[in-house]
Amino acid sequence: MPATDPCEVYMRYLPRSCTESDLRAKFEKCGRIKKVWLSVDKDSGECKGFGFVTFSSKTEARRCVKEYNEHPRNEMDGKHVVVTHAQGWDDGRKPVQVCSFGAGCSREDCYFEHPEGWDPLNPKLPGESEEGGREGEEG
Repeated sequence: MPATDPCEVYMRYLPRSCTESDLRAKFEKCGRIKKVWLSVDKDSGECKGFGFVTFSSKTEARRCVKEYNEHPRNEMDGKHVVVTHAQGWDDGRKPVQVCSFGAGCSREDCYFEHPEGWDPLNPKLPGESEEGGREGEEG
């Protein structure tokens, strides 16, 4: 499995209009940015919804994740952006991500697979209780 750079931060649910310049402008207050990579559609040139920012230090990467994951309205063009530390890929293949945005997700604008029975108006998974755990489990 490829090593994960501790200075690299992963952004998902980026709007299709997002550019590398937009990512730099939004996250440069967290520290010195060494590299920005954005997944784009080869035909349209539009953002596919995710990208990576590499900072010059682990401290700056941690600051970015902490500041932006704690911000309740972390948005770009009206879309909530999730910011996490980058993780390694298994056998060179990216694991399937499941949308966790819940009721705010519109499937036609989402790049992640949704579990069978997932309803954007009722974001709990089939079999989950109202408290978020599996039915029949005690928390």
